[in-house]
Amino acid sequence: MYNLQKLDPSKWQDSPVLAQYVNDLAEKPYCSYIKNYCHIRNKKRAIEHVYIQPNSPIRVNYIVLDIDHPNGIHTALYDADLPPPHLIIQNNENAHVHLAYRVKNPVYMWGKARSKPIRYLARVQYGMVRKLGADASYGGNLMKNPLSDVWTTYTTTAPLEGYDLKYLAQFVNLDLLPSDEEAANDQGFGRNCNLFDRTRVHGYKENTASYSALVEHLQPIAENYNSQYEVPLFLNEVTHIVRSIARYCSRTDFTTSNKAFSALQRDRIKRRWGDNTSKQEQARILASEGVKKTEIAKQLEVNRSTLTRWGIRAKK
Repeated sequence: MYNLQKLDPSKWQDSPVLAQYVNDLAEKPYCSYIKNYCHIRNKKRAIEHVYIQPNSPIRVNYIVLDIDHPNGIHTALYDADLPPPHLIIQNNENAHVHLAYRVKNPVYMWGKARSKPIRYLARVQYGMVRKLGADASYGGNLMKNPLSDVWTTYTTTAPLEGYDLKYLAQFVNLDLLPSDEEAANDQGFGRNCNLFDRTRVHGYKENTASYSALVEHLQPIAENYNSQYEVPLFLNEVTHIVRSIARYCSRTDFTTSNKAFSALQRDRIKRRWGDNTSKQEQARILASEGVKKTEIAKQLEVNRSTLTRWGIRAKK
């Protein structure tokens, strides 16, 4: 159905999907020959390793999922009701697989990134993990390198340009998932969102400090939070988060920002309810004259709750 095709990693340049994968890698990704240890190498050397970092710290090109049972390929292609992955990398000894789904429009994690797409990505990933029965504790820091001959690598009929996140979301039914704040805070990309949210409040309290002082202040705080995850983020990912928060806080005048927000809220209220200044004054005059609250509401054609919001209290 999905035209499963085995790839020759030694000829990755001849495979459009593998060539695209190599092009998407960071220039200096983390990589390793064994689990539980990694180092940074340039791309040319990194692709020779058994494990490799699929996404750069600032940009997500792939959603990578880990299936720890021997029926992973069948689950991915037939049982889960999901589009086929771009790459399937299988362990020859136990048939466990890593699945890589390319994202059509990369999600930028920090710097000029917006939090909404990051949280959306985290929820989509969380939904895919649930549908596939994938390992929820897999952090996605390192994946089986599809260019290593230690594994068997397959591709499918997945579109080379990748999947739009909204398209993937149709298969996981986001309405049945927890809210953005609750979804997978200790899993996958949810860790990035959670670490950002927990660290940024410390930056807001020190917003008068310089950029470098903020980085120095926030780095150990973020590293401490990160150490609490079952699978922590890489240090360079933590640093990018810290720098993003420091950049924002050092450039933002929170007093001006709060005043602008208050003015915006007043304008929204006025557009929704109209300018009730004269009615409020009438209500105060009537109340001072001893008119009952119910009668005031009737005369001014407003609710009693509106009068309460204006500070008008019922006479006892």
